[in-house]
Amino acid sequence: MIDNNASYKDFSDANFMRLAMEIVDWMEKEMTELNKVSPYKGSISEMKLFNALRGKEKSISELARIMGISRQAVHKTIHRLEELGYLELAAKENNKKDLIVHITIKGQATRRQGAARLMEIEEKLSWSIGERNLDFIKIILSAHLTKLQEGD
Repeated sequence: MIDNNASYKDFSDANFMRLAMEIVDWMEKEMTELNKVSPYKGSISEMKLFNALRGKEKSISELARIMGISRQAVHKTIHRLEELGYLELAAKENNKKDLIVHITIKGQATRRQGAARLMEIEEKLSWSIGERNLDFIKIILSAHLTKLQEGD
């Protein structure tokens, strides 16, 4: 709820979108720092692609929709990960034009390493704001995302 008595500056300082973007920026910087000591030096776009896959096979079209980027941008990221041996492309059985992205065994191992790094970042956030507060934020955001996915 917006406080009508608050100044514009106060509102912009507490604007949810700005706060969410600042947290995402912080998390991306943390991930970049953790990547410095990791054997896999994944870019943010590569990490987002692994997140969009969620360990499952998906088509390039699906990934573009999920990530909100062009098919060309998805192709570029996939090809880099394919060259590194993390992903494979295969034609769909009923549609040879639409390719399916598979995570390789090497890619699964890398995905697990990435998940461990994300847990480290989440731990830092928990230490900063408290475990209970982090749990509340996760519950609230999960409920909102569920409603969005249901089309409410």
